[in-house]
Amino acid sequence: KMIGTIISGISVLIAFVALLKSFFSDRKTKQFDLRLKQIELARKEKESEESKMASVEVNVVETARKQANKLRFYNKGKAIARNIRFNIPSDDEANGIQLHMPNDYLPYPQLLPLHSFDIPYLDLSDSPHQTIVITWEDDFSKDRKVEMVVDM
Repeated sequence: KMIGTIISGISVLIAFVALLKSFFSDRKTKQFDLRLKQIELARKEKESEESKMASVEVNVVETARKQANKLRFYNKGKAIARNIRFNIPSDDEANGIQLHMPNDYLPYPQLLPLHSFDIPYLDLSDSPHQTIVITWEDDFSKDRKVEMVVDM
């Protein structure tokens, strides 16, 4: 009889330990699952935000010797950029950089993702680099800006 009581006590103890282990394991699993869902939600929110953002940048396209080089503005974002404009604040000389475009060319109305437009220019300045500030609008925000330094 004594052995039966000991065995049943051990069985109850083992069942209790298994129940505690199951409870804590289930709790950890639920916390882990909640964390994974939060990460997935943050990723989807970021993707949704990025889908509304254009990203306009510029680089210099060198052409044949007797032709003007070009400033190529391109949209590497996922949304349409609208009302694109730029200035070159580092060009402090009166006519250091001469842009060849009509006066009403800017703001450029819209630039689709992965598209570009070119503006021919002549660089008469002494500086090898210029700072170009590009401003645009997209579905994410108005007056988005990027400042880039380019070798001209």
